[in-house]
Parts: sequence; structure tokens; C-alpha cells
Amino acid sequence: MICGAVFIPSTPLLIPVAASGAQGELHEIRESSVAALAAALRAEPDRVVIIGAGLVTETHRRGQGSLRGFGVPYDVVLDPRDTDTVPSRRRLPLALTVGAWLLGEVAWSGERLALEVAAMSSDDDLDAIGHALAADDDDETLLLVVADGSASRTEKAPAALHPDAEAFDAQLAVMLAGGDPQSLLGIDRDRSLAVTAAGRPAWRVAAAAMAGAAYTAELIATSSPYGVGYLVARWHR
Repeated sequence: MICGAVFIPSTPLLIPVAASGAQGELHEIRESSVAALAAALRAEPDRVVIIGAGLVTETHRRGQGSLRGFGVPYDVVLDPRDTDTVPSRRRLPLALTVGAWLLGEVAWSGERLALEVAAMSSDDDLDAIGHALAADDDDETLLLVVADGSASRTEKAPAALHPDAEAFDAQLAVMLAGGDPQSLLGIDRDRSLAVTAAGRPAWRVAAAAMAGAAYTAELIATSSPYGVGYLVARWHR
């Protein structure tokens, strides 16, 4: 059973060692992300599943992520109980790396999985992944959904300025504040691509996994200091 979800951004700047001079701009989002996950874990779920976009669809039970691609010599182990010092064949994508870091920040010692979702998966495939995730009725599962909103809100954003980016993020904020999985399922693929919202695959999987249940929701923080939509929210049953 999916007992709840925490939604956080996938920016590497959430991790302080990567933020450097950007500590101030990300402080609220970082603190909100830590607080939201800590609050969700007080319900004592059986496991946490990190969901984030990547190159392929794969469930990771072990492995390592890294910020070296961003010029920061910093690695994150998915499970600190893993004593295997040999690096995994393929590193975790950024979203799962950020999620693993956050689990370390709140000192989660329980079971964790990292679900990488191929960014270009069809909606049918994303829905099937979510339904399979929800099929395990024996464990209470908390979803940690690591996903960004639009990346085109200003001229200096990672993607070219798009006139719909701010409205897209505003609608997403309403959805996350509402706690209705069906609304997240309605996020349009073409619109998401137009505003370069990389988080849609992860949101779709989470929404499919939580479909049919009612959640109490809280939108905790929103920000766009670099022209990218960052949102933090918590849903619980």
C-alpha cells in the first residue's frame, strides 16, 4: 500500500557541497525537503521508494550516484548498509542520487529502493510501472518523488524562455496542494516537453501508484531562483 509521498526537486544544488555560493537561494527548498521527508517518516513506513527519471527503467537496490559530472567530487551510496566497495556497473541518475542523499540526511535506516524511469516512456508504460508499485499490499510504502518543474522561466534558465512555464508551474503547485492523483495523471506530455519539465515521468508513475486513494496534501515550498520550478509537497493517507 502506498501510504504517502514526498515531492522534492531533482537539482544537484539541493546537496550543500554542490551549492557553493548558492546556499542562500536554495536554503528554503533544502530545509523544506528535509522537513517534509522527516515528517513523512514519522508514520514509520516499511520502505521508501525513490522515483526519478533516467535513461532506462530499472529498479536499483544498491548502487552509487555521483556529482562528479557537475564538477563536484562527491558520491552518494544508495544504501549505507551496502559494504560492497566495488562501484556499480552504472551510476544512479541525478534524481535518484538526490533522493539517496536526502534519505541520508534524515538518517533513514530502513529498506529503500530507487526506481529509475526512462524519461521517454509512453504513458501506458509509466502507468504500468506505477500500478506494479502499488500491487504490493503487504508493505506500507512511502514514495520519494524527485522531479523538477519547468526549466524555462527566465532568459537565464537552462532551457530557452517559454511563455507558458510560469503558468505550468503554478498549475503543478495547485495539483500538489490538492492531493488528487488523478490530477497529476492529467499533466500533458506535450506541454511538459515545451516548458522542459523533466519531472513528468516521475509524477506520472507516482500518480498511477496512488490512483484510487485519498490523500491529505500540503504544498510546503515553491521557488524558481534559476528559472527552474522547484516544488516541495507532502501527501499522506
